[in-house]
Amino acid sequence: MDAKIDTLAPDDNASDDGALRRTFAYHLGEVARLWRGQIDRQVRPLGLSFMQWLTLLQLSRADADFVQKDLALAVGIEGPTMVGVLDRLVKAGLVERRVARHDRRANTVHLTDAGRRVLDDAEQELRKLREVLLEGLSEAELETSSAVLARVGARAKAMSRGGGR
Repeated sequence: MDAKIDTLAPDDNASDDGALRRTFAYHLGEVARLWRGQIDRQVRPLGLSFMQWLTLLQLSRADADFVQKDLALAVGIEGPTMVGVLDRLVKAGLVERRVARHDRRANTVHLTDAGRRVLDDAEQELRKLREVLLEGLSEAELETSSAVLARVGARAKAMSRGGGR
């Protein structure tokens, strides 16, 4: 399978000015897909999907109450999809919905104690995953890679908010 994936990579023809950018973009997308798949496999035994884990993670990092639609935006999914994710998390007792104080038509979403515990368990598993996947990378490589990804991510976020190029 790996050999087939490698053949799908962009051609690294040095005479093409855009080859390095195409190769980088390809690898970025491929790594994101593979990383997400690994997270999904690690959290599955805890009864979570990748999207459920990400939702719990966003809730755990929130400074204030999250309205459902803002949580969907933070997770990167559409509102109707978030409703299904939250329905499953509520049923599992990991989050609860409350009527928003500022708008009775809206719900805020809150992590339960059980949600915090399963998120802690997931973090233990994901720490092991990171150790395996990032083994052999130096601090300098990780710092540089993180800085590059943060810059690309900031540009992508700006574009998705209508910031153009």
